[in-house]
Amino acid sequence: MSGCENAVDYVYQYLDDELTYAHKTRIKWHLKRCGHCMSAFQFETSLKGKIAEGGKSAPPAELFDTLRALIEQERNKGDSDC
Repeated sequence: MSGCENAVDYVYQYLDDELTYAHKTRIKWHLKRCGHCMSAFQFETSLKGKIAEGGKSAPPAELFDTLRALIEQERNKGDSDC
C-alpha cells in the first residue's frame, strides 16, 4: 500500500487519536512530505472542527416540526398501502 493510500485510509483514526504511536508517526512522516495529503488532512481537520462547532447550538424548532410532519406523512402512506 502506498503512503498516500495509507494516510487516506487512516485519516479519521489519526484525527481522533485512535492509532498506535508507530502508526501515527508513519502518517505524520508522510504528511510532512506529501503536499496533496497534507491539504486533504487540513481540509478534514477544518471540517471536523466546523462540525463540532455546529453541534453546540440547538437545531431550530422548525426542523422538528418538519421532521414530525414527514414522519406522519410516511406513516399515513404506509397505512394506505395495506
